[in-house]
Amino acid sequence: MIKITQTFSVKTLLTVAFTLALFAGSSPFTASIAHAESNVSTEPNGLQGLSPDEVSIVRRVEGYLNNLKSVSARFIQISSNGGLSEGNVSIQRPGQMRFEYDPPVPIVMIANGATLLYFDKKLKQSTYLPLWKTPLWFLIREKVELHKDIQILRAQESDSTIQLELKAEGESDGTQMTLLFSDNPISLRKWEVVDAQGITTQVSLINPIYDTTIDEAIFKTDDLDLKRKNPEK
Repeated sequence: MIKITQTFSVKTLLTVAFTLALFAGSSPFTASIAHAESNVSTEPNGLQGLSPDEVSIVRRVEGYLNNLKSVSARFIQISSNGGLSEGNVSIQRPGQMRFEYDPPVPIVMIANGATLLYFDKKLKQSTYLPLWKTPLWFLIREKVELHKDIQILRAQESDSTIQLELKAEGESDGTQMTLLFSDNPISLRKWEVVDAQGITTQVSLINPIYDTTIDEAIFKTDDLDLKRKNPEK
């Protein structure tokens, strides 16, 4: 059992949770594609400024993500400021996710297709957020289109790895993400989120199980919705 050395901010938890709609692990990266002014793509939105080779990489990743149906796994989350925690994640595309930390972190997050429930077990407080206002909603929506609402900063590949650096369009606080995939076949292996303070959070999945049926009951929020259970409060 990994000892939890530090908890994380709400924003970090939400960002990491929605990044887990992809999948993780760890993988070295050894080669890159250079940006050449003479070889720039005219693709729209978030693909503008990328070379044709980079656009091809992004399209491959989109195809991979759109073919994924579900994943269940343990996860490990590590932060450059010393935070370390673990827990369980279940994702059923599109739109459903349960992300739960092991004690002593008291947080459960459940996406049910329309909203995200953020529940603090210790404080017994529940908060709802619309999915489209949540970081990385694009990863669990019905059709993954990385070129919409996302700015791809760089796409790189070697013989066995792929790396995407991106941020949400209109993001002004400096938060960026890096997605790392193994290749042949393509599979997301690791991601990192760097926030406005320069803190890096890495997330990895342990022994993930893909494309199996997940019990819909785990995505229900009735038991955690304290306002619905106690309307007078």
